Amino acid sequence: MYKVYCDNLLLYDTKLESLKIFDASIELELNKTGSFVFTIYPEHPHYSLINKLKSVITVYQDGYLLFRGRVLDDETGWDNEETITCEGELAFLLDSIQRPYEHTGSITEYLAKLISNHNAQVDAEKRFALGRVTVTDSNDYITRSSIDYVDTWTELNNKLLNN
Repeated sequence: MYKVYCDNLLLYDTKLESLKIFDASIELELNKTGSFVFTIYPEHPHYSLINKLKSVITVYQDGYLLFRGRVLDDETGWDNEETITCEGELAFLLDSIQRPYEHTGSITEYLAKLISNHNAQVDAEKRFALGRVTVTDSNDYITRSSIDYVDTWTELNNKLLNN
């Protein structure tokens, strides 16, 4: 059973006829932002409450969080239906900039530094908490630096994920 919320307001529930969305699809990939696309009609009671780049959409399957992200685009169709495209929460990391820096230390310290810088620049619903870091370096010591102003997602990809 699926449930979809928009800013903590129930948008879809398989048990409620008045809360229906159509043509829903989720695309999830490891280390990618992912996407969720669905169509909603004007008869839906929360049709007008979905805001581009502001609303946070969450999808649950049997109580398990399957997707969390923001509305990236909305396209109006012939019958005033809206096709909503959402990008996953990793895209929140595009909203912050890493200033030039130098780092020497562990991978965990480096990641904590990037996340802390990100969290200082964004609203509460776009913040991340550092979880368990299982990636290790043979001597637990890395050196990373940048002379550019780069968004956090690009920096994480270039300096950690792509290595």
